[in-house]
Amino acid sequence: MKMQLVSAMLILPLVALLLCGPCGATEYPLTINDSAGRNVTFQMPVERIIVLNSNAAEALEALGAGDRIVGVVDTVQKLSWYFPDLKKKTLVGKWSAPDYETIAQIAKGSEDRITPNIVIIGYASGTLGGKSYGVDAVSEGLKSFPEITVLALDCYKEATLDKDLAKLGMILGKEENAEKLIAWRKAKKDAVTNAVSGLSLPKVYAEGTQSLKTNGAPSEIDKNIRLAGGFNIYGSSKQESFTTTWEDVITKNPDIILRLKSDDMMGWGVSPSTEALSAEVVRNEILSRTGAAAISAIKPSKDEDKKVWIVWYNMVFGPDNVVGLTYMAKLFHPEIDLDPVSVYNEWLDFVGVKYPEGRTFVYPELESAS
Repeated sequence: MKMQLVSAMLILPLVALLLCGPCGATEYPLTINDSAGRNVTFQMPVERIIVLNSNAAEALEALGAGDRIVGVVDTVQKLSWYFPDLKKKTLVGKWSAPDYETIAQIAKGSEDRITPNIVIIGYASGTLGGKSYGVDAVSEGLKSFPEITVLALDCYKEATLDKDLAKLGMILGKEENAEKLIAWRKAKKDAVTNAVSGLSLPKVYAEGTQSLKTNGAPSEIDKNIRLAGGFNIYGSSKQESFTTTWEDVITKNPDIILRLKSDDMMGWGVSPSTEALSAEVVRNEILSRTGAAAISAIKPSKDEDKKVWIVWYNMVFGPDNVVGLTYMAKLFHPEIDLDPVSVYNEWLDFVGVKYPEGRTFVYPELESAS
């Protein structure tokens, strides 16, 4: 009897360990090297998240961890069509100027004490109006609350995006979800690069949300243009973002012109909606610029043959940038066998949002470009 009891006592811990399986895979303290190159240590599993950038919020939703978000900044709250469950979360100020008092109150909770199961996720660096909004500024603003972990994850730079997703997966115990998401993104990028391989490279002029604001080699838009089988006419510039002149654009004679447009809505209603008319106004301004008729993208006499498109800003940057990449590839090479709408449908399945019927993400609509 004693031997049986001793055997049972020896076996029980082993059974418990086997039953735990993956749940014991993450050991604490857990240290992560973040987007700012800082080693950030977590003392316990993360159960509450305050997110200071919309790209990180999108990544969290895609990983199935949106329910842990307890506070958001204005840019996340405004995207209610994309984050329907987040619009009711506590507002913690502007993305460029967080409200640290509100953050501290959320961290304390009803028991008026801070349990170190909370993390603040923001951008690694950045300045606006001479003020920093990066992780160092956030850490300084919360220096009186060492129990609050501050983490920098940009979640929009293509070179590090998958690493950011993997780190989030580890922190949140969502490793399997992260692996699936990263594999999906790779498959979509591979589909684009395979489809455009060996095709001629059209010259592309990409204009930002402001007239004549464009981007050079260090920019994310330049990387997307290259991957999509295009040639950025300003790709030789070492500046990430700068203002050019229309005369110089004419000299470089692009075959395609893209203009990014940012709106607090999910794309635009198809023509003749008010939203489509707004996009048309932006497009017509480009078509009517002095000397525009000399540019290859604008030369054709028929409007439907002119290769000038307004592109929805939100799908070009962030975890869903493969959607914007697929749209660009199809605009550059309408003959290739890619379906951007299905890619977007698949992405929205990750974030739990239904694809919005009757809306477009490029203007004129993609059908006009094919």
